[in-house]
Amino acid sequence: MKNLVVMAVAVLLGAGCDSGTATSTTPAVLARWRSAGAAIAMAQTNAPVLKQALTLPESAGLGDRFATNLARMISQRSGGGLSEGALFPVVRAAVEHESAGEITTDGWMVAIRAMGLDTAPWTAAVSGWGKAGGTAPVTVVTNGWWMAASRAAGLARAASMPAATPGGLFTGELDLAGLPGGDPRWPRVSMTLGMSNALVRTDAILDFATAPLGELEAWKIPDGLIHDPVIRFSAARGIGPVVEQMPWLKMLCGGKAPGQVTAWAQPEVTFRNWFAVPVDDGKARITEIHRSLQSYFGTSNAPGQYIGRLILNSNRTAMAVFDLKACTPTMSTVEKGGQSFLVNGFFAPMRTTNPIPAELRARVERPEIAWYEWEITGESARNWNVLAQFNRLAQREAPNPTHADGLKWMMATTPKLGNAVTELSRITPTRYELHRKSDIGLNGLELVMLSRWLDGEAKVALPVPGLPSKNP
Repeated sequence: MKNLVVMAVAVLLGAGCDSGTATSTTPAVLARWRSAGAAIAMAQTNAPVLKQALTLPESAGLGDRFATNLARMISQRSGGGLSEGALFPVVRAAVEHESAGEITTDGWMVAIRAMGLDTAPWTAAVSGWGKAGGTAPVTVVTNGWWMAASRAAGLARAASMPAATPGGLFTGELDLAGLPGGDPRWPRVSMTLGMSNALVRTDAILDFATAPLGELEAWKIPDGLIHDPVIRFSAARGIGPVVEQMPWLKMLCGGKAPGQVTAWAQPEVTFRNWFAVPVDDGKARITEIHRSLQSYFGTSNAPGQYIGRLILNSNRTAMAVFDLKACTPTMSTVEKGGQSFLVNGFFAPMRTTNPIPAELRARVERPEIAWYEWEITGESARNWNVLAQFNRLAQREAPNPTHADGLKWMMATTPKLGNAVTELSRITPTRYELHRKSDIGLNGLELVMLSRWLDGEAKVALPVPGLPSKNP
């Protein structure tokens, strides 16, 4: 969900600066928010793990890093019309303090609680946000709030901002499809983050113009392959249309995109990850995947190749990548309960025959569920991080440096993180509801993505001249 929060800030402060004159008497709301700010999140007691994560020694300086990266993102969205330097003071203040804002089709407004704060740097920064030849933004300080708007009339819209709620961290609306550069397939999102019972609760409604997923066919979960203990279990269905739009994933399916996927991970060895999709033609798919991937692998330093030898077994039911020291990625076709599955894994499973808990299956197999995930977030994040680092090594690229600030903070945070449950339910073919209970509002994969974003996805080239990345 971090991506939605980041998008909200970027849209409000960035895309709004690109807004032109009014296009109608009733401007459409593209984005609207109310945020408690990092200072309140660090002082609260309703979500103690979140407070710990934000106040760790390793978190020092990450607020500035977050604001810097966000200002850079906004600058890029503005087409270079706004510099990072002009954006940073306001972005940093909005991240740290309670804030609210709105962007419509004819302007923008932002408000930051400013009790006892020096607002002069914010006002000076905003003065440079006006378009060339356009009306300069206006600012005012009133009732303990600093407010700025693209035009004077926008200040009056402060009254329409979402109200603050007890335990609320963030509430907002985003019309992702209607934003500059938006995709018509993207939804309008109404989202809240709140704190209660020592957890962060995430709730969102996603409204699409057209159905984003296919039919929610009956669940086909490979029970005989999944054994306790697990640190992550997730299942999604209706995903065929999504996979069809992602060439890399479709290639790994070896044919028509499957309608669902089950994924799980076990503890102790961070490569114990598996992904399974139900298919009717597994052997043919293995052959096609092998053919498609051959050019991506080699033991030489040829440009575009991953490290390793891709081997297909004699009966064409499995293939594996050899010559990797850490793990052996495999793709195989397996039959369980009368259903064939295409299964991808990286390491031998733990020797256990214990089935996954029945209550976990019961939570998944509800008629409205399109995606369900349960995980131990700390272990899941470390698991995803190893896979991400290994992917870079396999492409002869150096992993993210261990001294990177975002990575150090993530690794200091993970021991504190327990269970997280995410449910995505289909209400209608074009409306979905998302609900999550977690320690910090993020799942393990999102935490890894956040740490890498904070570190700027630094890539340090290994000494292989001219080798490009071939990861689509």
